[in-house]
Amino acid sequence: MEEQMSNLRLANFEFFTIIQPGSSRTKLKLPDEFARELEGEERELRDAKLLVAGVGRRRRGRMWDVKVVADDGGAYLGRGWLRFARAHGLRDGDLLVFRYDGAAAFTVTVFDDGTMCRRAYHDAAGSGSSSDDDGNDGRGEAAATSQFVVTLRQGNLGKKQAQYLLTNQPTGRRSPAAMAAAAAEQNVPVEFQEAHGYAAREKVVLRMRGRSWTVRLKHTKGRRPRRERAVLRYGWHRFCADNGLAVGDTCFFRALRSAGSGAGDVDDGDGDHVLSVTVHKADGGDPLE
Repeated sequence: MEEQMSNLRLANFEFFTIIQPGSSRTKLKLPDEFARELEGEERELRDAKLLVAGVGRRRRGRMWDVKVVADDGGAYLGRGWLRFARAHGLRDGDLLVFRYDGAAAFTVTVFDDGTMCRRAYHDAAGSGSSSDDDGNDGRGEAAATSQFVVTLRQGNLGKKQAQYLLTNQPTGRRSPAAMAAAAAEQNVPVEFQEAHGYAAREKVVLRMRGRSWTVRLKHTKGRRPRRERAVLRYGWHRFCADNGLAVGDTCFFRALRSAGSGAGDVDDGDGDHVLSVTVHKADGGDPLE
């Protein structure tokens, strides 16, 4: 019983990491916070399994064996990681969200570096159809375009991720929280906005910590003909300020969906699209959700 309770202590522990350019291809470093939590377990975690979110457990071949190794530099996913990464096309810049079940298994959600939307896997490593255990049977594309992620930064406007970063940051001696709060706008990934009809929308509603913020959309012309970009504009400033967001914080946006088969997106009473937001603070601590 004590062993089961020890495992339950870390059930649903969630963390994320970004594959850094130049990092090892044969192993993936686990966050120090999670490594410290593992040290408190009575049983040492040496063998684990990986499952891609949205693929499911019912069919054989979905679970990937991986070794967990530790040294003076921390804890890592070792032997088996390279095979998993190759099979799922992981690249530099991809953001991976891990959810630990407390019993040696991790569910991995992949956010693509190019689009910042969740990546869909219809037939992971040739293991069959994409029916899963999360109620998303046959809806891999819908799941992929239901979420996107943004890391709040000051600039880097000349780099590839510029269209997903905060702009118009203030200068001078201001705190990181104040700098993020004064951000003017936040772009929405093209794949996400097209999937949810943002070209015809004027506002969205952000929900977090039991509160709601109405944010107006600004539409700008994109580089491609006939393609507009949607930007979170008026109200985004207030959302950042009210929640004390700072440069380096990572925001996960998820379109809420109605319950039941064939259900669509959730709108508020005025017909505005509703997004649930979870924020992982750069300085650690429990996520805001």
